Amino acid sequence: MSAIQIVLFKEPGVIRYQNEVSNVAANQLVMTSEDAMVSAVSRENWINLFCYSGELHSLYNEVVDLISQEKEVKFFKLDFTKTIPVASQLVKVIEQLSNNKNMMMKFIFIYCLSMDKEYFSKMLIYYLAHNDKVLSYLEEHFMNPWPVTQFAEDLDVDVKKLNFLFYKNYGVSAKKWLLERRLSYARKQLLITSKKIADIALDSGFSNHAHFTDAFKKRYMCCPTVVRATSL
Repeated sequence: MSAIQIVLFKEPGVIRYQNEVSNVAANQLVMTSEDAMVSAVSRENWINLFCYSGELHSLYNEVVDLISQEKEVKFFKLDFTKTIPVASQLVKVIEQLSNNKNMMMKFIFIYCLSMDKEYFSKMLIYYLAHNDKVLSYLEEHFMNPWPVTQFAEDLDVDVKKLNFLFYKNYGVSAKKWLLERRLSYARKQLLITSKKIADIALDSGFSNHAHFTDAFKKRYMCCPTVVRATSL
């Protein structure tokens, strides 16, 4: 299983997967297979997103304090439909987060852990334990200003295979993942430290300050100096 599909039903709908069919009431969060088909009276009646295993691995570190501390989960099978009720006010919050996938995922999993800690703890622990060593290596070394070719060489794989692994585990290429990871880390440093912006760019894996500023503006629609100003 490469990805989990999360569906927020604002109105009643249906999920179909292989020979199984599940009718879902309004105001429900559903975890299901990435291959499940979702339908309702109108496409506006639901929101869905795909959480890849690499993303779940990263998410684990964000919510680790909320997770049941089991040492190991040898096997985890996702229910055909794992359904969690959602109050109307929370539906509106999730809708507002729909343009920020990472924030939306984090919010949903924090909520789900509060509703069924055992099930969702096992899910995240399983993905952490079974994550590919390639992903762990990039997570550990993304702050080095290396191109994708350098990572591929260090891991003794070609760039094509490395990109395949990233599409499988993150839904994006290795280059795009590295850029997003570096920008996210840099933004956090701008908010929580007083380090110079040029130093943050270097510490986040950007060898060129101008390239960092350009990429940051495209991703967050503002300059690093604006984000820094909001933290003061």
